[in-house]
Amino acid sequence: MPRYQTFSEAISAMRDRGFINTFSIQHNELFCSELDKAIPPEQLTLVEQHQVASSGTSPEKCEIYGFRTDDNALGLMTSTYAAYDPEGFQAVFNRCRRSNSPHS
Repeated sequence: MPRYQTFSEAISAMRDRGFINTFSIQHNELFCSELDKAIPPEQLTLVEQHQVASSGTSPEKCEIYGFRTDDNALGLMTSTYAAYDPEGFQAVFNRCRRSNSPHS
């Protein structure tokens, strides 16, 4: 599995590999604007996880997650929401399934 150095590199490469949907947290579920629907976290499987440098000159890291839905749609989510609501993010993220070996 590839290793990415920057946020933009990871997003671009993952989109090129089929992670074309974007998931965001709304009302304790994940919402996908491209699919125009809310998806319960229990219906997503984490298949990739990457830690990369944040945008800009900040020394902080962010996470990028690659998910697969039950109907095999691929999408991604970032840890950006966690900065605003760490407990809410973790509560939703912990409900997602994990593949046998998500890459990081």
